Amino acid sequence: MPSSRRAARPGSLKKYREKRDFAQTPEPSGRKERLPKRAAKARFVVQMHRATRLHYDFRLEAGGVLASWAVPKGPTLVPLDRRLAMHVEDHPLDYRDFEGNIPAGQYGAGSVIVWDRGTYTLAEGDDPATEIANGKIKFVMAGKKLRGEFTLVKIKPREGEHGEPWLLLKDHDQYADRKYDPADHPESVKSGKTLADVARDPRAATWQSKRVASAASRPRRPSAKREPIPRPKNLMLATLVDEAFDDPEWLFEIKWDGYRALCTIEGTELTLVSRNGLDMLERFPDLRGLRSAFASLPVVVDGEIVSLDARGRSAFQRLQESQKKPAGLTYAAFDLLYADGTDLRAKPLEERKALLERLIQNEDLVLYSKHVVGKGNALFARAREQGLEGIIGKRRASTYQERRSRDWVKVKTGQEQEFVVGGWTEPKGSRKGFGALLLGIYDKRGLRFVGSVGTGFNAKILRELSQRLRRLERDTSPFANTVVARAPVHWASPQLVVEVRFSEWTRDGYLRQPAYLGLRPDKTPREVVAEIPVHAEP
Repeated sequence: MPSSRRAARPGSLKKYREKRDFAQTPEPSGRKERLPKRAAKARFVVQMHRATRLHYDFRLEAGGVLASWAVPKGPTLVPLDRRLAMHVEDHPLDYRDFEGNIPAGQYGAGSVIVWDRGTYTLAEGDDPATEIANGKIKFVMAGKKLRGEFTLVKIKPREGEHGEPWLLLKDHDQYADRKYDPADHPESVKSGKTLADVARDPRAATWQSKRVASAASRPRRPSAKREPIPRPKNLMLATLVDEAFDDPEWLFEIKWDGYRALCTIEGTELTLVSRNGLDMLERFPDLRGLRSAFASLPVVVDGEIVSLDARGRSAFQRLQESQKKPAGLTYAAFDLLYADGTDLRAKPLEERKALLERLIQNEDLVLYSKHVVGKGNALFARAREQGLEGIIGKRRASTYQERRSRDWVKVKTGQEQEFVVGGWTEPKGSRKGFGALLLGIYDKRGLRFVGSVGTGFNAKILRELSQRLRRLERDTSPFANTVVARAPVHWASPQLVVEVRFSEWTRDGYLRQPAYLGLRPDKTPREVVAEIPVHAEP
């Protein structure tokens, strides 16, 4: 319903100027232009803008400036289809021709194109600024994509909602189109480029939009000089702890169940490498689209290759089901090591994550790993309720360390880890291939036998694993301790690593009720040890 409160009258560029330092940016400083009160036509522009989220900046010339609204779903020609439009700060008129890249870390970081532009006339009233101040403006647009009569009307915010919400509606006329979708028209009316084209173009205009320290107080470091791109030998790993906890100095994320991989993009070169150096693009070629997934290059991102179901839950087993594209294939990004020519590993985690979220521009392929602050117990309860693997806790101020650290901890909802395959047993009855895999972990004595797993296999897995095991067969046991089995045994060189779910460790150090989940080619056998949780000490 319309709000009874008046809106701010367009014409002030105070907020616009507060967010920018014009000694550091080529953005227009905001010269107002006079428009005759009863001018027949005024100008408009709609800029498609991929910042933290894709949206459309809808701007009408009024009061010598561009009165502006952010429209998440974009304007439409569907009659009376209500589109939320959040009123934002006025912009200068010479902003209307801008398309280019706003660097990550700056206000409004992302890519911008001129999606539509043209002129408009008022359908009611004499002065656009007065109509906007009164909370409703009806106008007729003459653009290349948007034509006909529209209405912008101020509405009452929902409880707890911040900002100034309006609704943008297309009125009934000859230009109405019930099948219209702005996403079907992604090209700029200025250049013909899409957002992806602009993001990839190193010659595209680049605007800085963030206040920085004065020249006297800034460190004397050449802005054009880039720091070397990091080549970490190891990724930062989390320590297993025994229980979830609450702590305002920590943030908590869902634990993704997939393949950990470091994504590095330099120009057109993309690498996606597992913890042990495997090229994950060979297995998942559809992830080559990551080249255009970030708004700033070069970039180094830490994340997990996952397969998501319809509810957004990851499951490692789905990555095993097909050698082609698994259903819901996604790169879940949770940390940023390098961007905008800066090595970020020494920056606080919370700062790295905020910049990462602003960088992501392909949300179909890259999922930003969201977090909650302080409330680990509630997130863990939700993870358990939804059948997820667990949660990760991270100190908000932690730096990125190339080792297993207590600044990152993991809490699992069940028992699950990797094991080394040191042999197999003969199958019984009608079963083909093998009966069970003989599993081990490394300790001070060498590879220690901890049990066997005979469930979780289908016919295809039995056949494929059998072929691999035969190639690894050897005459002697690789285990340092005695193996007790219920069927004849074959030994194998300890080169295969598998993921196994189990109910618990017995007092003697063996697995109870294990079930096979899949192969872990991304894990090195020598790094496989017993994961025994330590006490959580936030």
